[in-house]
Amino acid sequence: MVVVLLFPVALVVAAALAAVMVVWRSSLRITSAGVEIHNYPQSPKLIPLAQVRHFEATPRVGNFASLRPATAALVLTDGSRLPVRSVAAPDAGTGIDALNQRVESLRRG
Repeated sequence: MVVVLLFPVALVVAAALAAVMVVWRSSLRITSAGVEIHNYPQSPKLIPLAQVRHFEATPRVGNFASLRPATAALVLTDGSRLPVRSVAAPDAGTGIDALNQRVESLRRG
């Protein structure tokens, strides 16, 4: 009886741990060559800086929205959006504003 009641809780905890691990193993790098997105377990993608418009925060939705890790979307000049699981870059800092400032500083420089 107790096992039946705890099974859904165990599933939620397992899903939360998996989400945290995927975000933790993902990375983002913004250089003059472009934006390199590595959404674990996919292979890294390099988007040329000329195709990058800006980063946007991904809205958190659902019953456990407050537990979801922060993610973003990279908006390209053609209007398409690429998911970004990490909102921190080594030379930019953390957060959407920091990522957008890094992109703008590379465009000016």
